[in-house]
Amino acid sequence: MESGSFNSTERRLIAGISLVMGIRMLGISMIIPVFSIFATELPGSTGALAGLAVGIFGIIQIILQVPIGKLSDRWGRKQVTLAGLIIYFIGSILSGLSQNVYHLIAARVISGAGAIQGVTMAWLTDGISMHRRNTALSYVGISMGLAVIFGFTASPIIAAKMNIPILFYICAGLVLITIIYTLFFMDDHGIIDEELPVIKTERLSEVMKNADLNRLNVIGFVGNLNINAVFFVMPILFKKELGMEAMWKIFIPVSLIGTALMFVFAREADRRGSAAITTVGLGFEFVGILIAIFSGELAAWIVSFFLFYAGHCILSPVLPAAASRYPNQQLKGTVLSIFNSSQFLGSGIGGLLSGLILGLHYRYVFIAAAVFTIAAFIAIAGYRDFGRGTGMAGAKPR
Repeated sequence: MESGSFNSTERRLIAGISLVMGIRMLGISMIIPVFSIFATELPGSTGALAGLAVGIFGIIQIILQVPIGKLSDRWGRKQVTLAGLIIYFIGSILSGLSQNVYHLIAARVISGAGAIQGVTMAWLTDGISMHRRNTALSYVGISMGLAVIFGFTASPIIAAKMNIPILFYICAGLVLITIIYTLFFMDDHGIIDEELPVIKTERLSEVMKNADLNRLNVIGFVGNLNINAVFFVMPILFKKELGMEAMWKIFIPVSLIGTALMFVFAREADRRGSAAITTVGLGFEFVGILIAIFSGELAAWIVSFFLFYAGHCILSPVLPAAASRYPNQQLKGTVLSIFNSSQFLGSGIGGLLSGLILGLHYRYVFIAAAVFTIAAFIAIAGYRDFGRGTGMAGAKPR
Protein backbone atom coordinates (compact mmCIF):
# COMPACT_ATOMS: atom_id res chain seq x y z
CA MET A 1 0.00 0.00 0.00
CA GLU A 2 1.47 3.31 -1.03
CA SER A 3 1.39 6.62 0.69
CA GLY A 4 -1.88 8.51 0.37
CA SER A 5 -5.04 9.21 2.23
CA PHE A 6 -6.25 6.63 4.73
CA ASN A 7 -9.37 4.60 3.97
CA SER A 8 -12.39 4.57 6.28
CA THR A 9 -11.25 1.49 8.20
CA GLU A 10 -7.82 2.98 8.80
CA ARG A 11 -9.29 6.33 9.85
CA ARG A 12 -11.56 4.61 12.36
CA LEU A 13 -8.63 2.64 13.77
CA ILE A 14 -6.46 5.78 14.05
CA ALA A 15 -9.33 7.69 15.70
CA GLY A 16 -9.95 4.89 18.17
CA ILE A 17 -6.31 4.45 19.20
CA SER A 18 -5.92 8.24 19.42
CA LEU A 19 -8.93 8.37 21.75
CA VAL A 20 -7.61 5.55 23.93
CA MET A 21 -4.10 6.96 24.25
CA GLY A 22 -5.20 10.60 24.40
CA ILE A 23 -7.61 10.01 27.28
CA ARG A 24 -5.04 7.87 29.07
CA MET A 25 -2.48 10.65 28.73
CA LEU A 26 -5.07 13.21 29.81
CA GLY A 27 -5.61 11.30 33.02
CA ILE A 28 -1.88 11.06 33.65
CA SER A 29 -1.21 14.73 32.86
CA MET A 30 -4.08 15.92 35.06
CA ILE A 31 -2.63 14.02 38.00
CA ILE A 32 1.07 14.90 37.60
CA PRO A 33 0.91 18.59 38.67
CA VAL A 34 -0.87 17.86 41.98
CA PHE A 35 -0.10 14.22 42.74
CA SER A 36 2.82 14.90 45.06
CA ILE A 37 0.68 17.35 47.05
CA PHE A 38 -2.05 14.73 47.41
CA ALA A 39 0.42 11.98 48.36
CA THR A 40 2.26 14.02 50.99
CA GLU A 41 -0.94 15.20 52.70
CA LEU A 42 -2.49 11.76 53.17
CA PRO A 43 -2.40 10.16 56.65
CA GLY A 44 0.72 8.09 57.27
CA SER A 45 2.66 9.74 54.50
CA THR A 46 6.41 10.28 54.59
CA GLY A 47 8.71 11.61 51.90
CA ALA A 48 9.79 8.09 50.97
CA LEU A 49 6.24 6.73 50.85
CA ALA A 50 5.02 9.68 48.81
CA GLY A 51 7.90 9.11 46.40
CA LEU A 52 6.96 5.45 46.16
CA ALA A 53 3.37 6.43 45.38
CA VAL A 54 4.65 8.63 42.55
CA GLY A 55 7.07 6.07 41.12
CA ILE A 56 5.21 2.79 41.58
CA PHE A 57 3.01 3.43 38.54
CA GLY A 58 6.01 3.47 36.19
CA ILE A 59 7.68 0.54 37.94
CA ILE A 60 4.64 -1.67 37.42
CA GLN A 61 4.48 -0.54 33.78
CA ILE A 62 8.08 -1.68 33.25
CA ILE A 63 7.38 -5.07 34.82
CA LEU A 64 4.16 -5.78 32.93
CA GLN A 65 4.67 -4.23 29.48
CA VAL A 66 6.28 -7.30 27.94
CA PRO A 67 4.01 -9.99 29.50
CA ILE A 68 0.93 -7.99 28.48
CA GLY A 69 2.35 -7.48 25.00
CA LYS A 70 2.92 -11.24 24.64
CA LEU A 71 -0.63 -11.84 25.88
CA SER A 72 -1.99 -9.55 23.15
CA ASP A 73 -0.09 -11.54 20.52
CA ARG A 74 -2.08 -14.61 21.65
CA TRP A 75 -5.46 -13.25 22.77
CA GLY A 76 -5.83 -10.26 20.46
CA ARG A 77 -5.29 -6.51 20.82
CA LYS A 78 -8.90 -5.55 21.54
CA GLN A 79 -9.38 -8.02 24.38
CA VAL A 80 -6.16 -7.06 26.15
CA THR A 81 -6.74 -3.32 25.59
CA LEU A 82 -10.21 -3.60 27.14
CA ALA A 83 -8.81 -5.52 30.11
CA GLY A 84 -6.10 -2.89 30.62
CA LEU A 85 -8.61 -0.02 30.44
CA ILE A 86 -10.89 -1.70 32.97
CA ILE A 87 -7.96 -2.20 35.34
CA TYR A 88 -6.92 1.44 34.89
CA PHE A 89 -10.52 2.54 35.55
CA ILE A 90 -10.59 0.58 38.83
CA GLY A 91 -7.22 1.98 39.87
CA SER A 92 -8.36 5.56 39.19
CA ILE A 93 -11.47 5.15 41.33
CA LEU A 94 -9.48 3.59 44.15
CA SER A 95 -6.88 6.37 43.97
CA GLY A 96 -9.60 8.98 44.53
CA LEU A 97 -11.00 6.97 47.44
CA SER A 98 -7.61 6.58 49.16
CA GLN A 99 -7.77 7.32 52.88
CA ASN A 100 -4.07 6.95 53.56
CA VAL A 101 -0.82 6.72 51.66
CA TYR A 102 -0.83 2.92 51.68
CA HIS A 103 -4.21 2.86 49.97
CA LEU A 104 -2.84 5.24 47.36
CA ILE A 105 0.23 3.10 46.70
CA ALA A 106 -1.96 0.01 46.24
CA ALA A 107 -4.31 1.92 43.93
CA ARG A 108 -1.40 3.09 41.78
CA VAL A 109 -0.13 -0.47 41.53
CA ILE A 110 -3.52 -1.42 40.08
CA SER A 111 -3.49 1.56 37.72
CA GLY A 112 -0.02 0.64 36.49
CA ALA A 113 -1.17 -2.91 35.81
CA GLY A 114 -3.23 -1.52 32.93
CA ALA A 115 -0.01 -1.31 30.89
CA ILE A 116 -1.48 -1.21 27.40
CA GLN A 117 0.68 1.33 25.58
CA GLY A 118 2.67 -1.29 23.69
CA VAL A 119 -0.53 -3.19 22.88
CA THR A 120 -2.32 -0.15 21.45
CA MET A 121 0.70 0.77 19.33
CA ALA A 122 0.80 -2.80 18.01
CA TRP A 123 -2.95 -2.66 17.32
CA LEU A 124 -2.54 0.51 15.29
CA THR A 125 0.39 -0.77 13.27
CA ASP A 126 -1.45 -4.06 12.62
CA GLY A 127 -3.93 -2.16 10.48
CA ILE A 128 -1.70 0.44 8.80
CA SER A 129 0.68 -0.16 5.91
CA MET A 130 4.34 -0.05 6.92
CA HIS A 131 4.92 2.95 4.64
CA ARG A 132 2.38 5.15 6.45
CA ARG A 133 2.84 4.20 10.08
CA ASN A 134 4.80 7.31 11.01
CA THR A 135 1.94 9.47 9.76
CA ALA A 136 -0.64 7.34 11.57
CA LEU A 137 1.35 7.44 14.81
CA SER A 138 1.72 11.21 14.47
CA TYR A 139 -2.07 11.54 14.76
CA VAL A 140 -1.92 9.55 18.00
CA GLY A 141 0.95 11.77 19.12
CA ILE A 142 -1.11 14.87 18.39
CA SER A 143 -3.97 13.58 20.56
CA MET A 144 -1.53 12.86 23.38
CA GLY A 145 0.15 16.25 22.99
CA LEU A 146 -3.16 18.10 23.17
CA ALA A 147 -4.12 15.98 26.19
CA VAL A 148 -0.95 17.08 27.98
CA ILE A 149 -1.68 20.73 27.22
CA PHE A 150 -5.24 20.50 28.52
CA GLY A 151 -4.31 18.33 31.51
CA PHE A 152 -1.52 20.59 32.73
CA THR A 153 -3.72 23.67 32.29
CA ALA A 154 -6.95 22.35 33.83
CA SER A 155 -5.54 20.28 36.69
CA PRO A 156 -4.55 23.06 39.12
CA ILE A 157 -7.76 24.97 38.40
CA ILE A 158 -10.03 21.98 39.09
CA ALA A 159 -8.04 20.96 42.17
CA ALA A 160 -8.24 24.49 43.60
CA LYS A 161 -11.98 24.92 43.01
CA MET A 162 -13.00 21.39 44.07
CA ASN A 163 -10.43 18.96 45.43
CA ILE A 164 -7.68 16.68 44.17
CA PRO A 165 -9.63 13.37 44.35
CA ILE A 166 -12.14 14.72 41.84
CA LEU A 167 -9.38 14.56 39.23
CA PHE A 168 -9.17 10.80 39.64
CA TYR A 169 -12.93 10.49 39.20
CA ILE A 170 -12.88 12.66 36.08
CA CYS A 171 -10.13 10.44 34.73
CA ALA A 172 -12.18 7.33 35.51
CA GLY A 173 -15.22 8.78 33.75
CA LEU A 174 -13.19 9.48 30.62
CA VAL A 175 -11.72 5.98 30.69
CA LEU A 176 -15.24 4.55 30.94
CA ILE A 177 -16.16 6.38 27.73
CA THR A 178 -13.07 4.89 26.09
CA ILE A 179 -14.04 1.39 27.23
CA ILE A 180 -17.49 1.76 25.67
CA TYR A 181 -16.04 3.13 22.43
CA THR A 182 -13.45 0.35 22.20
CA LEU A 183 -16.02 -2.36 22.90
CA PHE A 184 -18.61 -1.28 20.34
CA PHE A 185 -16.79 0.70 17.66
CA MET A 186 -13.30 -0.78 17.22
CA ASP A 187 -12.44 -3.92 15.26
CA ASP A 188 -9.57 -6.28 15.98
CA HIS A 189 -8.90 -7.28 12.38
CA GLY A 190 -5.41 -6.12 11.43
CA ILE A 191 -3.19 -6.90 8.46
CA ILE A 192 0.09 -8.73 8.17
CA ASP A 193 2.66 -6.68 6.27
CA GLU A 194 3.07 -8.14 2.81
CA GLU A 195 6.55 -6.60 2.73
CA LEU A 196 7.81 -8.75 5.60
CA PRO A 197 7.82 -12.54 6.00
CA VAL A 198 6.10 -14.21 8.94
CA ILE A 199 8.49 -16.14 11.16
CA LYS A 200 6.53 -18.70 13.13
CA THR A 201 9.12 -19.74 15.68
CA GLU A 202 11.27 -17.27 17.60
CA ARG A 203 12.08 -17.12 21.28
CA LEU A 204 11.82 -13.98 23.37
CA SER A 205 15.54 -14.25 24.12
CA GLU A 206 16.26 -14.08 20.38
CA VAL A 207 14.08 -11.00 20.03
CA MET A 208 15.86 -9.26 22.89
CA LYS A 209 19.27 -10.00 21.31
CA ASN A 210 18.37 -8.38 17.99
CA ALA A 211 20.91 -5.60 17.41
CA ASP A 212 18.67 -3.24 15.44
CA LEU A 213 15.78 -3.52 17.89
CA ASN A 214 18.19 -2.87 20.75
CA ARG A 215 19.42 0.27 19.00
CA LEU A 216 15.85 1.54 18.94
CA ASN A 217 15.46 0.59 22.60
CA VAL A 218 18.57 2.61 23.46
CA ILE A 219 17.24 5.66 21.63
CA GLY A 220 13.82 5.27 23.26
CA PHE A 221 15.50 4.98 26.67
CA VAL A 222 17.58 8.11 26.08
CA GLY A 223 14.62 10.07 24.71
CA ASN A 224 12.49 9.47 27.80
CA LEU A 225 15.43 9.96 30.16
CA ASN A 226 16.09 13.33 28.56
CA ILE A 227 12.48 14.50 28.56
CA ASN A 228 12.15 13.71 32.27
CA ALA A 229 15.45 15.45 33.01
CA VAL A 230 14.48 18.58 31.08
CA PHE A 231 10.98 18.70 32.57
CA PHE A 232 12.53 18.25 36.00
CA VAL A 233 14.83 21.26 35.68
CA MET A 234 13.18 23.72 33.27
CA PRO A 235 9.99 24.34 35.31
CA ILE A 236 12.16 25.20 38.31
CA LEU A 237 14.14 27.69 36.25
CA PHE A 238 11.01 29.19 34.67
CA LYS A 239 9.27 29.49 38.02
CA LYS A 240 12.17 31.48 39.47
CA GLU A 241 12.08 33.94 36.58
CA LEU A 242 8.35 34.14 35.79
CA GLY A 243 6.40 32.66 38.70
CA MET A 244 4.07 29.67 38.51
CA GLU A 245 1.13 31.66 37.16
CA ALA A 246 2.94 32.70 33.97
CA MET A 247 4.54 29.40 32.97
CA TRP A 248 1.66 28.53 30.65
CA LYS A 249 2.90 31.29 28.32
CA ILE A 250 5.87 29.07 27.57
CA PHE A 251 4.36 25.59 27.77
CA ILE A 252 1.34 26.12 25.54
CA PRO A 253 3.08 27.63 22.46
CA VAL A 254 5.98 25.19 22.77
CA SER A 255 3.53 22.26 22.95
CA LEU A 256 1.52 23.48 19.97
CA ILE A 257 4.58 24.03 17.78
CA GLY A 258 6.09 20.71 18.85
CA THR A 259 2.85 18.89 18.00
CA ALA A 260 2.78 20.50 14.54
CA LEU A 261 6.40 19.48 13.89
CA MET A 262 5.55 15.95 14.99
CA PHE A 263 3.03 15.64 12.18
CA VAL A 264 5.29 17.23 9.53
CA PHE A 265 8.34 15.10 10.30
CA ALA A 266 6.30 11.91 10.68
CA ARG A 267 5.23 12.29 7.05
CA GLU A 268 8.86 12.89 6.12
CA ALA A 269 9.83 9.69 7.94
CA ASP A 270 7.40 7.76 5.75
CA ARG A 271 9.22 9.17 2.71
CA ARG A 272 12.86 9.29 3.84
CA GLY A 273 13.08 6.53 6.43
CA SER A 274 13.21 6.38 10.21
CA ALA A 275 16.98 6.69 10.59
CA ALA A 276 17.23 10.06 8.84
CA ILE A 277 14.37 11.67 10.77
CA THR A 278 15.54 10.17 14.08
CA THR A 279 18.90 11.84 13.49
CA VAL A 280 17.12 15.16 12.89
CA GLY A 281 15.12 14.78 16.12
CA LEU A 282 18.23 13.95 18.13
CA GLY A 283 19.94 16.96 16.55
CA PHE A 284 17.18 19.28 17.76
CA GLU A 285 17.44 17.82 21.27
CA PHE A 286 21.22 18.07 21.35
CA VAL A 287 21.33 21.72 20.26
CA GLY A 288 18.68 22.58 22.86
CA ILE A 289 20.69 20.82 25.56
CA LEU A 290 23.90 22.60 24.57
CA ILE A 291 22.19 25.99 24.80
CA ALA A 292 21.03 25.15 28.32
CA ILE A 293 24.56 24.14 29.31
CA PHE A 294 26.27 27.29 28.09
CA SER A 295 23.57 29.93 28.73
CA GLY A 296 22.07 31.23 31.96
CA GLU A 297 19.33 33.62 30.87
CA LEU A 298 15.57 33.23 30.51
CA ALA A 299 15.51 33.91 26.75
CA ALA A 300 18.14 31.24 26.13
CA TRP A 301 16.28 28.76 28.34
CA ILE A 302 13.10 29.33 26.33
CA VAL A 303 14.94 28.72 23.05
CA SER A 304 16.60 25.66 24.56
CA PHE A 305 13.27 24.28 25.77
CA PHE A 306 11.63 24.86 22.39
CA LEU A 307 14.40 23.10 20.44
CA PHE A 308 14.56 20.19 22.83
CA TYR A 309 10.80 19.65 22.93
CA ALA A 310 10.63 19.92 19.12
CA GLY A 311 13.20 17.13 18.91
CA HIS A 312 11.24 15.01 21.36
CA CYS A 313 8.05 15.47 19.34
CA ILE A 314 9.85 14.53 16.12
CA LEU A 315 11.05 11.28 17.70
CA SER A 316 7.73 10.33 19.34
CA PRO A 317 5.95 8.73 16.35
CA VAL A 318 9.05 7.66 14.43
CA LEU A 319 10.60 5.26 16.96
CA PRO A 320 7.57 3.02 17.63
CA ALA A 321 6.81 2.95 13.89
CA ALA A 322 10.35 1.70 13.27
CA ALA A 323 10.04 -0.96 15.99
CA SER A 324 6.74 -2.13 14.48
CA ARG A 325 8.62 -3.23 11.33
CA TYR A 326 10.20 -6.14 13.18
CA PRO A 327 10.04 -9.07 10.72
CA ASN A 328 8.09 -11.49 12.93
CA GLN A 329 4.63 -9.93 12.86
CA GLN A 330 3.29 -12.49 15.33
CA LEU A 331 5.52 -10.88 17.97
CA LYS A 332 4.66 -7.26 17.24
CA GLY A 333 2.91 -6.74 20.57
CA THR A 334 5.89 -8.24 22.38
CA VAL A 335 8.38 -6.12 20.43
CA LEU A 336 6.53 -2.85 21.03
CA SER A 337 6.09 -3.69 24.70
CA ILE A 338 9.85 -4.24 25.01
CA PHE A 339 10.38 -0.88 23.35
CA ASN A 340 7.90 0.83 25.70
CA SER A 341 9.58 -0.80 28.69
CA SER A 342 12.86 0.78 27.65
CA GLN A 343 11.10 4.14 27.52
CA PHE A 344 9.56 3.72 30.98
CA LEU A 345 12.97 2.70 32.34
CA GLY A 346 14.43 5.87 30.84
CA SER A 347 11.68 7.93 32.48
CA GLY A 348 12.40 6.47 35.88
CA ILE A 349 16.16 6.86 35.68
CA GLY A 350 15.83 10.36 34.20
CA GLY A 351 13.78 11.58 37.14
CA LEU A 352 15.98 9.87 39.73
CA LEU A 353 19.24 11.01 38.16
CA SER A 354 18.02 14.59 37.80
CA GLY A 355 17.00 14.74 41.43
CA LEU A 356 20.42 13.53 42.52
CA ILE A 357 22.43 15.83 40.22
CA LEU A 358 20.35 18.98 40.65
CA GLY A 359 21.76 19.44 44.15
CA LEU A 360 25.16 20.10 42.58
CA HIS A 361 24.10 22.48 39.80
CA TYR A 362 21.32 22.42 37.21
CA ARG A 363 23.87 22.48 34.37
CA TYR A 364 25.10 19.03 35.38
CA VAL A 365 21.66 17.64 34.55
CA PHE A 366 21.98 18.96 31.00
CA ILE A 367 25.58 17.72 30.73
CA ALA A 368 24.38 14.23 31.65
CA ALA A 369 21.59 14.53 29.06
CA ALA A 370 24.16 15.55 26.43
CA VAL A 371 26.25 12.45 27.17
CA PHE A 372 23.24 10.17 26.83
CA THR A 373 22.25 11.90 23.58
CA ILE A 374 25.69 11.18 22.13
CA ALA A 375 25.05 7.50 22.95
CA ALA A 376 21.76 7.76 21.03
CA PHE A 377 23.60 9.24 18.02
CA ILE A 378 25.99 6.26 18.11
CA ALA A 379 23.01 3.89 18.22
CA ILE A 380 21.24 5.44 15.23
CA ALA A 381 24.48 5.51 13.22
CA GLY A 382 24.54 1.71 13.18
CA TYR A 383 20.81 1.18 12.67
CA ARG A 384 19.79 -0.36 9.35
CA ASP A 385 16.25 1.08 9.19
CA PHE A 386 14.63 -2.34 8.81
CA GLY A 387 11.77 -2.49 6.40
CA ARG A 388 13.83 -0.31 4.04
CA GLY A 389 16.82 -1.11 1.90
CA THR A 390 19.09 -3.70 3.45
CA GLY A 391 16.60 -4.21 6.24
CA MET A 392 16.87 -6.00 9.50
CA ALA A 393 17.82 -9.63 9.79
CA GLY A 394 14.98 -11.57 8.29
CA ALA A 395 13.38 -8.65 6.46
CA LYS A 396 12.85 -8.78 2.73
CA PRO A 397 14.69 -6.00 0.88
CA ARG A 398 12.58 -3.89 -1.41
